[in-house]
Amino acid sequence: MRRSLVTVAAGAVLVLGGASAAGAGSPSAGSASHVGRGDDYEIALIGDMPYGDSGRTRFPRVINEINADRSISFTVFDGDIKNGSERCDQGQYDLAAKNFDSFQRPVIYVPGDNEWTDCDRASNGGYNPSERLALVRRMFASTPDSLGQRKLRLTRQSADFPENVRWQYGAVTYLGLNITGSDNNAPQFDSSGKQTDGDLAEYTARNAANLDWLDRGFAAAKAVKSKAIVIDIQADMWAASDPTAHFADTKRKLAQLTIGFPGQVLLVNGDSHFLQIDKPLKDAKDATIENFTRVQTFGSDQNHWVSALIDPSDPQVFTFHQHIVKANEPAYVSP
Repeated sequence: MRRSLVTVAAGAVLVLGGASAAGAGSPSAGSASHVGRGDDYEIALIGDMPYGDSGRTRFPRVINEINADRSISFTVFDGDIKNGSERCDQGQYDLAAKNFDSFQRPVIYVPGDNEWTDCDRASNGGYNPSERLALVRRMFASTPDSLGQRKLRLTRQSADFPENVRWQYGAVTYLGLNITGSDNNAPQFDSSGKQTDGDLAEYTARNAANLDWLDRGFAAAKAVKSKAIVIDIQADMWAASDPTAHFADTKRKLAQLTIGFPGQVLLVNGDSHFLQIDKPLKDAKDATIENFTRVQTFGSDQNHWVSALIDPSDPQVFTFHQHIVKANEPAYVSP
């Protein structure tokens, strides 16, 4: 399968033609680490699918491509199992479970805002967001294992925050956290001071848990001398069009921890629905933190996927490939 190779250096994106290297062998259930420290392997990165009827037609093609690519060791899904205007009825979660079950290899899922924080919208059925989050936790975070036909053993943070996970795969430590769009479910107010959205108690408790999970994840990575850390969340914390004030704690914590980590740090997020690879994290003097890279995945009407080749022998560790699913391309109209 031919791919476009995307490498990142000092914030610049270079696109070349090429094919991927072979990845590690498939994992087996019940073990958190399956490849040797010197081995390379590839992982798939997706999210924000399926959106509406067209997405429900296109998303299976994405799954089929990932299943057919034997270099992929596992898939990371960064939230949003439906679009923001569809109802949060049980059928949406059942379909997501069916989709995850159709992956032949492990899938690790973190929640998005469309399946819980935004479910109080009238168009979504007027559900209680905390009740919908409890449903997500019961359906997708109730066992020690990942989703998918084959499993990865995960470490879950606690009974209160089981969706926050950690796992080790070869020389890389992985973290999944429930950090969502819609300003992290923090309270929002209109011009008169009336609260219009969000939940202060829920946000405060989960935000504290997320910051603690980042601390513990970086400490675990240092303890085993990981070459890199991958962090999976749903929110685009640098979105230009949405409120982002309540991601400040997370960005500050990431900056502190990344500066103190000797290897590479990769953040994977969805939310904004287009592929972007950049270096947006800054230090206290607004300097770019060079060992931090962000990959924002395809989504919504762009039903494609991106993968990361992990090579511990490469000082940069990560090389990215974009996969355009031919059958999911629109009929282009020349301007």
